[in-house]
Amino acid sequence: MFLSYQTKVIISVICSGLWIYFRNQKCYELIPTHSIFAVIFVMIWSYLNYYEPLFLPLGLFILFFYGNYLHN
Repeated sequence: MFLSYQTKVIISVICSGLWIYFRNQKCYELIPTHSIFAVIFVMIWSYLNYYEPLFLPLGLFILFFYGNYLHN
């Protein structure tokens, strides 16, 4: 089954809204300031999101998983 571009955008917007609504202080700690890795990660993530909107929820899931299960 293929999703239209518009459907993917709507899924991404809903996921980003849920992320913003349920965020906490830990969410801000996931992407540290003054980190070259964080800058490159967000730049690549933003670039990929323009071509495939589902990269937004995928990246948010990675941040959630990293923050809750891999990050000390």
